[in-house]
Parts: sequence; C-alpha cells; structure tokens
Amino acid sequence: MTFVHSVDRTLLSPVTCDDLVRLGSPNDGGYVVPARAIERASTLLSFGLEKNWQFEQGAAELNPRMAVHVYDPSVRRRDFREQYVRSAVSVPLRFLSFSLGGARSSYRKARHAADYLKFFRGRVRHHERRVWHNDDRGSASIDAILDACTPATPLSVFAKIDIEGTEYRVLPAIMERAELFTGLAIEFHDTDICATVFNAQLRRLRQCFEVVHVHGNNYGDLSADTGLPVTLELSFLHRSLFNAPAAPYRGPLPRPELDAPNDARRPDYILDLSA
Repeated sequence: MTFVHSVDRTLLSPVTCDDLVRLGSPNDGGYVVPARAIERASTLLSFGLEKNWQFEQGAAELNPRMAVHVYDPSVRRRDFREQYVRSAVSVPLRFLSFSLGGARSSYRKARHAADYLKFFRGRVRHHERRVWHNDDRGSASIDAILDACTPATPLSVFAKIDIEGTEYRVLPAIMERAELFTGLAIEFHDTDICATVFNAQLRRLRQCFEVVHVHGNNYGDLSADTGLPVTLELSFLHRSLFNAPAAPYRGPLPRPELDAPNDARRPDYILDLSA
C-alpha cells in the first residue's frame, strides 16, 4: 500500500506581504520573513542554532534594540573558545610547515569561533538547553521561556523555530499565547507522517496569523506521491499587523528575488499549492 501525503495544500497558500526580506545564509539557514515583524519585536526567540547564526545576526542588524535568546544544546560556548585557541595557534604552525591550505582552513575556523564569541554577549544570549514542552531532563520548557520574555506584552516577540520535529511539541503553548508574537518562521519536519498534527496546528495558527511565505527545503525528500516536500519552511505575520485585508499571493514559489535552495548543489523545489 502506497503512503500518500495528506497535507492540506489550501492551508499553505500565502498572502501578499510587501516587506519580505531574506535574513541569514544565502542557502540553508536563511529565512524569508516580514521586516515589520522583526522591527516591531523587542525579543527574538531562536530555537535551533548548530553552527550558523547568520539569521540572528541579520535580525539584530535590522532591529539593534532587540534582545536575542537562542536555545540549542548541540553547541557550547566552551567549544568555540577551544576552537579559537587551537585554530589561532595552528595558523602560524601550518605556515611554517608550508601547508597554505591548512593555514587558510585554521584561519577560517578561528574567525568563525571569534564571530560566535563576539556576537553572543550582552543582549544576545545562547542558552545551552533544548526547548521542550516541559522541563524534563533539564530542558527549557516553552512556557518558562515565554514567561521570561521582557516585556511580555502583545506583539513583542518574533520566533524562529528549527528544532527537528519538536516544533509540534512546543507550538501548542505558542498558539495559546499567540498575542505575544509579531510573527514566526518555522521549519516543519516530516510533514508526510505528521500530516494530521501539521494540518491541525496550521489551522489553529491561521486563526491569528497569515502565512506570508512558504518554501520547500530540498535537503528533504518529496512525499511518496511527489506532491510536496516533506520539510517545509513557513513564515507567518500576525493578522493585526496588516494595514488592509490580505490578498492572496499569485506569484511563483520559490520567489526569484528572495528564495534559494537550502542545498546549493540541487535545484530548488517548485511548489504547486493548487488543491
């Protein structure tokens, strides 16, 4: 029996948003988001970092007053300090051994570590904890994270969520407090096997937010019926931040001026959202 993708395409259709910008990497790690949502927020919550914080840097440049709180236990500040010391010492040693390629590699690693140490300080914090629906095993519960946002007032938070399937566990708490958020950028994983919960959560999100952008992550596969990518990146804007009723977006997906394939070695997925 063939497994058939059962995501409701009508829930994905974006509306027109005239201030979309791309923040972050040229490929994987970059997100297309509404500028007004970043500019209005006093706090950026970023769930998922690994070794790429270009989105957070771009958001901080767009809104320098914003506090940034990143949650990811897979990388540690200590690792970057050690990487910086090892790589900085390695550069002259590799030059002396006539390994110019090795010296360049060590220099890049030292710069990367230095960039982390420079960026994550003051109002920009990296919490080395996983985001979860509760505080089991030392996790940072989503409710506690939202409680700690200052000020926790309507339309004061933007969230970027890329946590490899845990989005389905934390979104109920976010939707309970939807009034806090100017917007969201969420990477949804395994939408084929999670189609029922994906559809349900998207319907609820759309009660308070409009979908302003959708992009297929080409690191993931297409569903069994080849209808949609199983990994989808969606951006949302709170309905109250529209000046007029939102009109449907009729242009191509991906958007030529904003989108890029996550994996630069492969073509981007072209999305057909017709039912």
